[in-house]
Amino acid sequence: CGIVQVSGPPRPPVEAALIERMADAMTHRGPDDRGIYRADGVALGVRRLSIIDVAGGHQPFANEDGAIRAIQNGEIFNYATLREELLGHGHQLHSRCDTEVIPHLYERDGDDFPLALRGMYGIAVWDERQRRLVLARDRLGVKPLYYARAGDLLLFASELKSLLAPGLVSLELDPEAIDAYLTLGYVPAPRTPLRQVHKLLPGHRLILAKGEVRVEAYWHYPLPNPIFGRSEEEWAEGLIHHLDEAVRLRMISDRPVGAMLSGGLDSSLVVALMARHSATPINTFAIGFRGAGPANELGDARLVAERFGTVHHEMELALDEEDLDLEGLVWSLDEPVADLSALGFLKLSGLAARHVTVALSGQGADELLGGYRKHQAAALCGRLPGPLRLAMSLLGGRGPRRFRRLAATLGAANPAERLLAMSGQLPPALRSRLLRGPLASLATSPALGLIEQFLDSSRGDPLAETLFLDAQLALPDDLLHYFDRASMAHSLEARVP
Repeated sequence: CGIVQVSGPPRPPVEAALIERMADAMTHRGPDDRGIYRADGVALGVRRLSIIDVAGGHQPFANEDGAIRAIQNGEIFNYATLREELLGHGHQLHSRCDTEVIPHLYERDGDDFPLALRGMYGIAVWDERQRRLVLARDRLGVKPLYYARAGDLLLFASELKSLLAPGLVSLELDPEAIDAYLTLGYVPAPRTPLRQVHKLLPGHRLILAKGEVRVEAYWHYPLPNPIFGRSEEEWAEGLIHHLDEAVRLRMISDRPVGAMLSGGLDSSLVVALMARHSATPINTFAIGFRGAGPANELGDARLVAERFGTVHHEMELALDEEDLDLEGLVWSLDEPVADLSALGFLKLSGLAARHVTVALSGQGADELLGGYRKHQAAALCGRLPGPLRLAMSLLGGRGPRRFRRLAATLGAANPAERLLAMSGQLPPALRSRLLRGPLASLATSPALGLIEQFLDSSRGDPLAETLFLDAQLALPDDLLHYFDRASMAHSLEARVP
């Protein structure tokens, strides 16, 4: 977190109490250490969950002359390689902590330093000589980063509650963002429920320099570009090669590492690969809900745990239990997310945190590999001729309720409308019945425009377009959002290969 003066001659530093309040609002995110840096016109704060170089990783880290300082929430998985490169070019590093490479990378690469990083991170770099701030968020948005202007100050933080802690940011609500939440079940970046607060988009950096603040992409999610001519076996071999490497890198830790195991394909594969790279049994953690019938996957998780000889831990909950901490969940999430999975994951994270500090998970596989029913619907759109799609959409629109969503999907004019038809929670008839006040004055849902910001003018395969949008919307702002908040609420680092 931080508070930085935007323009004018550097003023004395903000009160120590303000930046300390911001940092301590996130004690759960880093209970092991607190670092504060204050100078004219700038204050930086950081809480540390000690994972790599437990004793020597105090932040902020500085370069050799102290002119450049860096703080990070997250993990750089290729830090060892970067460290060797920097030492080979004469840089002096004194710890094994991954964050220490960042100020030296900034010296070497300038604003492009995130391009060298492989990891999950929210990063701030302060350049004292140039009075310059660079914020960076990882490519897929695994780690969060909020920012807001308050007069001539820029505030930033890993959590919304931290950003609001000094009392400098307006609490005025943003009706368009709230409408988008009611429509999609999450608030798409860069919006938040507060008009003055923004989320830095994944793969973006914010640069404060010469009295100006600008936000720009340093990386773009790959556009749909189908590759033909490879066999199923070649694709499988390539996938397992990359996933094996991703799992191995995410097992780097000086603290205990485990895995979230649902018993499904994704988490079971992650556990299988972890077992390949571990000399000792892996700790695995599973949760189920009583009365859920086949949806309770504890039995499947036990089978996988037994197959790979893990030290298995599980819990079973009932949805009507009074100890389901909804108030705690709301506090942890920062923003509302209409996904009941967050409740189970908050409980599961509490169980895992009693045994390990780092846990790997299969989250995100559905967005890469088309695991949801809407992806089947999108694939159907791609296979049917246009006239047949139109006919089916007209017939389905007059049919039973369960067919209407598919009909709207088939009849959608573009990828954004198709995603709303597949995933939207608030159809027009319900909007007009429910919404009041400023929300009722919005002619159409702003969600459509927030989806369209990720599209170019080209049109292609509906399935590829849906996966492309999911990876930049629902993945960071719903699934990875609650994953990060629920795990960090228990000081557990969740990693997603």
